Amino acid sequence: MMLAAKGKSLGELQFLGHGMSRPESVLAISSGDIFTSHKSRGIVRICADGSQYHLAKETELGGVPIVPNGIALRQNGTFLIANISDAGGLLELDAEGVRLFHPCGSGEQSPPVNFVCLDPTGRIWFTVSSTFSPRSLAYRRDVQNGYVGVIENGQMRVVLEGLHYTNEICLDFEAGWLYVAETFGQKISRVPLSENGVDGHKQDFVHLPKGAFVDGITLDSEGGLIAACIVSNELFRIFPDGDFETILTERQNDWVGMVEAALDAGKMGRAHFDNAPTTSLRNVSSSAFFGLDLDRLVCGNLLGDSLPVLKAPVRGRQLPHWGVEVPLWGDAF
Repeated sequence: MMLAAKGKSLGELQFLGHGMSRPESVLAISSGDIFTSHKSRGIVRICADGSQYHLAKETELGGVPIVPNGIALRQNGTFLIANISDAGGLLELDAEGVRLFHPCGSGEQSPPVNFVCLDPTGRIWFTVSSTFSPRSLAYRRDVQNGYVGVIENGQMRVVLEGLHYTNEICLDFEAGWLYVAETFGQKISRVPLSENGVDGHKQDFVHLPKGAFVDGITLDSEGGLIAACIVSNELFRIFPDGDFETILTERQNDWVGMVEAALDAGKMGRAHFDNAPTTSLRNVSSSAFFGLDLDRLVCGNLLGDSLPVLKAPVRGRQLPHWGVEVPLWGDAF
């Protein structure tokens, strides 16, 4: 069930930062600093005073420039990066640079990794959207070969598979659910979660409207989710019972219809993600709560060079990285 829209207007948006390339994923810490993925250079830090730093040099892996997607902050102030380039793998970033942390696959070739996060015990969770190479072969309604993996004590195991282009996940140990964004299923699914990990069978949680390709999900303080959708360029608030409402939209119906038609015909490709007819939400892909009261949202996006910011419809949760202190390093720009 979809509730009536109670959204913000695009005119209320502010923008944070400048000069970024593919700032797909965002995270925030209690100091007020924001971190976002940055194509080929790992991560950009936007400090509370407005200063900005590239945290790595131009970096290649296996001769291929890295394409950071999801990012995670560890308790020691260093980062993990989901590398969605063809070189794939999970990367580690610190003041010394970027290196391969784990291949995240069982074969010789590392798969492109979409997202990474850490739970309160320090286990590393990651997603692989598809086992196909190139992954654009999975831009289909009938391909479901994505998976979720866990790395614990250096050992990797797949905990959930058969997913419809796995994107971001959310771990809600309080309510006992692992939420999964299945982009080409245009839905969020969930599976029971215990302290030991995934503990049950996957079920559909919410199906989003046509054109809404869910990319990023983040937990709020009331047991709901904020869902960021590329193509339709919308943010939804998902309630704990699966109902949802639109909180921000720049939907362009002609564009959405064209992309849906391409998906129906099995002809969806990079052109449908590398372009958008919007001016404010440039393929909005993720969100993070920030501010002392966790009452604002900062949004990642695929095509912009800055980060949209808006007042949140509800406060967020403190994630495991919230209180981490990150030493200052990098190149100011």
